[in-house]
Amino acid sequence: MQMKPCEFSSLDDQEVDDALDGELRGLLSTCFTREQDQVFRERRYFSEPPRRRWLARHEGELVAHLAAHEKTFESGEGPIRVLGIAEVCVAPACRRQGLVGRMLELAHAYGMSQGFDVAFLFGLAQHYRSSGYRTVANRLRETPLTGTPIEKVFSDAMMRPLGSAAWPDGIIDLHGPVF
Repeated sequence: MQMKPCEFSSLDDQEVDDALDGELRGLLSTCFTREQDQVFRERRYFSEPPRRRWLARHEGELVAHLAAHEKTFESGEGPIRVLGIAEVCVAPACRRQGLVGRMLELAHAYGMSQGFDVAFLFGLAQHYRSSGYRTVANRLRETPLTGTPIEKVFSDAMMRPLGSAAWPDGIIDLHGPVF
């Protein structure tokens, strides 16, 4: 069943008030249900707060969300300005309506207007390929909150160009935890 159109908006994370914080934690807790995702009951982000958020509301209710981190990754070819996409979710009753694709379009337009080289996320290829993402085979170096760097190939790491720069070969340093 097709629902009425949603209203889309975006805001900086620092603009989130207590009421929206509760809505975000509720939606994230509903959509992310693995044991490690219990963190969303307490806060509205997984590892670190994002810079910006895109929201979709249906008849006033928060039904979809996308967070974006502004990062600089390092490669052997130099720095890469990255719009890190995270916490993408849609309320179960509102799935298969194109909400993720629309929010990605809005986030990509923002990223291009701000001069980011790529959008980057960790996700399933079948969900993001249609939005221009491709899996990356690079070894990625992350530094989790424990502080001990980890270097490995992440099978769910994906990127989408936002500019004309080519994705580099070799090790990519995320300069922090995965998002």
